[in-house]
Amino acid sequence: MTVTFRRSALAAVLVLMVLVVMGTISAKACPPGPALRLGSLDLGPCGRRPASWCGTAQVPLDRGTPGSPALGIGFEWVPATGRSRGTVVVVDGGPGWETTYSRTAYLQMLGPLRAHRNLLMVDLRGTGHSQVLSCPELEHYNGQPSGPGFARTVGVCGERLDHTWQRPDGGWIHASELFGTADAAQDLADLLSQLHLTGVDLYGDSYGSWFAQVFATRHPSLLRSLTLDSTYEVFGLDPWYTSGVTTARRAFALACRRSPACAAHGSADAWRTLSALAARLRATPLTGSTTGLDGQPATITVTVTTLVDLVNDAGSDPAVYRNLQAAAEAYLGHGDTVPLLRLAQQTIAYDGTNQPPPAFSDTLYFAAACTDYPQLFFMSGPGDQRARQFRRRVAAQPDATFAPFTAAEWTTVNAYTNTYDGCLGWPAPQRARTPVAARPPRVPPALPVLVLGGDLDSLTPAVGGRHVAAQLGPSARFVTVPNLTHITAMTLRTRPGPEACGQSLYRQFLRAPAALARLDTSCTRHTPAVPVLAAYPARLAGTVPATPAPGNRADADALRAAASGVAVVGDAIVRSGYLTGGRDTGLRGGTWTVTGDTRACFGFTDVRWTGDAAVSGTATWDRGRGVVTAHLRITPDAGPDRAADTTLDTTWNTLTPHVPASVTGTAGGTPLRATLPAPA
Repeated sequence: MTVTFRRSALAAVLVLMVLVVMGTISAKACPPGPALRLGSLDLGPCGRRPASWCGTAQVPLDRGTPGSPALGIGFEWVPATGRSRGTVVVVDGGPGWETTYSRTAYLQMLGPLRAHRNLLMVDLRGTGHSQVLSCPELEHYNGQPSGPGFARTVGVCGERLDHTWQRPDGGWIHASELFGTADAAQDLADLLSQLHLTGVDLYGDSYGSWFAQVFATRHPSLLRSLTLDSTYEVFGLDPWYTSGVTTARRAFALACRRSPACAAHGSADAWRTLSALAARLRATPLTGSTTGLDGQPATITVTVTTLVDLVNDAGSDPAVYRNLQAAAEAYLGHGDTVPLLRLAQQTIAYDGTNQPPPAFSDTLYFAAACTDYPQLFFMSGPGDQRARQFRRRVAAQPDATFAPFTAAEWTTVNAYTNTYDGCLGWPAPQRARTPVAARPPRVPPALPVLVLGGDLDSLTPAVGGRHVAAQLGPSARFVTVPNLTHITAMTLRTRPGPEACGQSLYRQFLRAPAALARLDTSCTRHTPAVPVLAAYPARLAGTVPATPAPGNRADADALRAAASGVAVVGDAIVRSGYLTGGRDTGLRGGTWTVTGDTRACFGFTDVRWTGDAAVSGTATWDRGRGVVTAHLRITPDAGPDRAADTTLDTTWNTLTPHVPASVTGTAGGTPLRATLPAPA
């Protein structure tokens, strides 16, 4: 169970495919410069800001083989800006992410605690600067990452691993089982020993939290505290991951109920709508054109498998919660395919592919997952036997388990989300490897453990976090953060807000781990809801109008035009976080641009939220404070009943979605004053 994000089509991929022969690339060499001695290791400047030091620790590839080849474990050390009071160790998820790739997010997560905390970022074996693994056949795989063809590709990669490193006697080391969590945990213990560090604060997110559980049960004496962010069970994990679909059913309903626009105007139960959409796509897949994240035309086919991926991706991508129900209703109720095609293309392009090495290693993902995760078949058997076992178990699964999807449909999900059939061809292990051998309670009662989870996270559902806290023992506490999807404290989301609560909880805990029982969780009562759309109107006449305010004299047409203009800005704010550039088309036409980082500036030219009105103007969004301001002109199309042009100024705050957007302006010279639910 994991979450991965988009993969940019960089020329570096091609270079890596030529240069990376697994096991031949050493950890990243430090730039020349003065060395820092830390423990028994020499570190060199990384050449990054803020200033940090990079190093490599040598560990055995196979601790069970005398004379084993060595692996270089790369790491980055960011010293405290003031007097150090300890060291935070962070490990990223996947499995497969390069921890140092997320350095900005980790520095942001620590915030003011950097004054007295060193930060140690460790790339686990096979990732990033720790001899990243890269199989060309996986990196270049273009089809759906599930099914027999993909499983064969994964299997070829595993065989490649088994013919990369040699023992001193010349035989091949069975390396396909040497990149699991137990070996990686021992690597970190060895690294801390070489750095002369103990009493560290360990943080892991997603798979990093799985790793952190394993490390804590094997090496608790090295820890001062443990934080698990969006975690799932190492012990007793369900290979069907049924909690994912049950959480999704509840989460779609919660997201609508908590969003003012959807709660006031939502026309149907979300899961019932998605069930109808599944039936339609099962009978007739939808093919059409839309605009890609690069601003270029794109053709996409939406199948029931696409819908499975969309539902799963909602657990890490709030935009799916925001848009999917309304897009489905537009298609089912009015034959309007535009919103669904755009959402499907956006989600597949952004959530459905991975970054190229060294940022993310597809190979390491399967090397860890096929070694550690429970499967729906016996890994000890040959491939054809595994396939028969898998088919039998899928066929025997009750229809209601994943409804409205069949088990056969649900298990076609992107294997980088849940590895249902991805390991069918992976080499059989030669030795039994158990990530965690300890029985509950799994950590000493003196080790404080904070477990965090978002209640809209269907990838690592809150129910799993509660189980983990109970398994670890009485020193562990689980805290749910409402309205958050996957990852609560370490985040670079472009829609700021709820993650501030997760960061607050983490920083409180880090300051005083022993005070975990007295943690102030009041922020969880005020986390902003996902602004779920009520509908995608095709025409102004179908738009839910703005609510008139005192002093308004404009008519209903002008109030609908105002709502359309505000929707254009809200849509652009959400969409801007997914683009690969700074230009896009409107939902139904026109163009817009965005520049700036902390303060995003938008320009709109004839952008159409509905098919019969064009919106032009400008907007700014202060990402840190959440403040949006816009000046817009809405021009309805010509016709016998043409409404007057509407000019308006509007403002709202993305951090306070229950506070409405205020609108002032004129419609054909008539004063316009109104409010709208905050759109983003």
